[in-house]
Amino acid sequence: MTAAQIAEIASMSEAELIALAYEEAVGGDARRALLQAIEDILSLETKLATAERRISYGYVRGAVPGQGT
Repeated sequence: MTAAQIAEIASMSEAELIALAYEEAVGGDARRALLQAIEDILSLETKLATAERRISYGYVRGAVPGQGT
């Protein structure tokens, strides 16, 4: 890798670096790279929605188990 290539990569935004990584992962096929990125985002959205449903936004006061109150 040349100094010019390193400088070009260093000047890229995070989005550009991610796009480049996807494109390289599929051998330069921009359409496949875009489809893979969209599939990954949809998968992450599903996981995030599941995690959000599992989060408790409050608490319940109660006795500590094993201690008679």
